[in-house]
Order: sequence, then structure tokens, then C-alpha cells
Amino acid sequence: MRTLLFATLLACCGALSAQVVVLNGASSRVGQPVTGGSWATAYGTFPNVTQTTASVSPIPKTLGGVTVSVNGVAAPVYFVSPTQVNFLVPFAVTAGVRNVEVKTSSATLTGTVRVMSAAPGIFVNLPSTSAVPPGGAVLNQDFSINSQSATARRGQVIQIYATGPGALSRAIEDGTAAPSSPLALTTSTPDVFIGGVPAIVQFSGMAPGFSGLWQINAFVPDRAFITGRVPLQVFMDGVDSNEVSIFVQ
Repeated sequence: MRTLLFATLLACCGALSAQVVVLNGASSRVGQPVTGGSWATAYGTFPNVTQTTASVSPIPKTLGGVTVSVNGVAAPVYFVSPTQVNFLVPFAVTAGVRNVEVKTSSATLTGTVRVMSAAPGIFVNLPSTSAVPPGGAVLNQDFSINSQSATARRGQVIQIYATGPGALSRAIEDGTAAPSSPLALTTSTPDVFIGGVPAIVQFSGMAPGFSGLWQINAFVPDRAFITGRVPLQVFMDGVDSNEVSIFVQ
């Protein structure tokens, strides 16, 4: 299945000469950029790699014999498998189309990725259908996972989990967990749209104790037509995220 996905991605991206395709790690949307500190995923065929997940913090820069560099800067590597590598884009990488190099014990594979100053991607919790976008990784005000059986309420706060906010109020070393005191806040306030209506943002910063995880707290607009499964999208400094959906009562 992943081999077919890789072949499809190469065709869609027009990158037939690339050995890996690198996508935003939250959305996996073709063409969506990444930014320093955000999650990214490299798809390819990685020989002699055993599926491994990092179990230590800070996230290591070598995992299962695999290393990743972006524009020559070593990246923290969280997950490796024969067809997929998940990593954090180093904060030092600047905007532009940048080279990505994935090294295994027996091969070096290359590709490119578009880096921007902000590159919001919302994590997905529920799969998509032909009619609606996938369910977003969102918690309701009572901290339950948003779903059809656990809906958000209009006028209450939801927590949206994403990656790629861009500039922060304080520096974080590559691969380390975000601090709780002081918090690492975003220097810009994202625009959040729920059911097409602007939502008031209460908080925007890196989730304490996690690496590369952006948390946005926003009020669900109190509009009667916002009910059922509705679209959710985030814009940061004019850059759009993937569209997901949430359930609202």
C-alpha cells in the first residue's frame, strides 16, 4: 500500500527523478510546505531499515541506522520503516526549496521540500470520505476527543493540534520537548475558521512536554448553522493548512 502511495506521490508532484517525496507530517497534503520545527514525512524505499520509533527525549538524530538532513542540517528522527521516515525540520533551515537527504546503512536517497516561514498542518484523527474532509486531532472543552459521539459545543473552547506555526517567543532546541514555563508562544496569532466563520483564538503555542506539537485553543462560533460535521482550517501569516472537520452540537 505504501509503495503504491509513494509511486502516486511521485507522479502527483512531478518529481519522477526524486528518490524520496517529503510532505508536511501532519496533513500529508501534496504541495503543502514545511517550516523549521515542524513535522515532516519522507516516503521512499529505504533498504535494510527495520521499523523503529524513538523512545527517548530529545529525539535522536540517528534512529535505526537512519539519518536525515535538510539543507545539510541534521534533523531529529522519530520514526523509520522500509517506506517511511518521520522527522522534525531543523529550526535553522531557512525558506526556499531545500534538499533532503535520507541515509541508511546501505544507501543515500535524496529529495526536496519547500520550506516557508510558517507552514500550518492540522493532524488528522479520523479518516476522510469522498464527501467530507478527515476528522481533525481536536479535543473538546472537557478534554474528550472530538468525534460524532463526543461533540464540541458552540461557544466553548476546543484544542486544535497542528504543526508548523513558524516563529516562537522563545528558542527550542531541535528535538526537545516544548517547555511549560515560560511557554513557547507563537509570535503571530493564527486565523481559525470553523464552518467558514472566524473563531476567537484564546491560545497559540507549542504544547508543553511535546516536540513539534502546536496547540491552538479557539472558541467555536455561536452560530446556529454551525452544527453536525463542519470544516475547520487554520491560516498562519497567510499560509493555509489542510482542511479537516469537527463535530459540533
